[in-house]
Amino acid sequence: MKPSKFASPVLLTVVYFLLGLTVVSAAHAGRDDMDEPIRINARSVEANEKTGTVVYRGNVVAEQGRLSIKADRIEIRAKNNQTELILATGSPVKLRQQPDATSEEIQAEAKRIDYRVSTRKLDMIGDVSLRRGEDLFTGSVLHYDLDAKILTATGDDQSDGRIHAVIQPRKQTVPPASNPAPNP
Repeated sequence: MKPSKFASPVLLTVVYFLLGLTVVSAAHAGRDDMDEPIRINARSVEANEKTGTVVYRGNVVAEQGRLSIKADRIEIRAKNNQTELILATGSPVKLRQQPDATSEEIQAEAKRIDYRVSTRKLDMIGDVSLRRGEDLFTGSVLHYDLDAKILTATGDDQSDGRIHAVIQPRKQTVPPASNPAPNP
């Protein structure tokens, strides 16, 4: 296998993966991150052009701009040089993004994150924790449809099958109008 044949499909699948998760983790993120270089560090990579599968293993860190994904293993499945499915697994998979200078950082963890590229759907499975600023959402499974912007979740077995959310009160950004001083 020649490196020139190998590099293009691998890079293409990684680009789809990171761009997809950029959209998932912060719809408000600046588009300039998409122009940033993609950096992937792993202990090993195995690409099989025949099956269209690329697997990164061993403390995988993928970064693009303000997005960072850390996993034990990232598998990318492609067909006809088009990414179909991205599977990230770990103990846990960690995703972090600072959407922009004024938005709160997003942090997510799960045992597995699946991204179905053609349908633009994300599944976070196993001990899901999603934090934005001081707000926290936990459950067992979280599904997110990027196009419809619909989130569904189910609870975990350890907490009677319930989901849990902690939503902090929003601080006022504009001070309330004060009463004018009485005229003497």
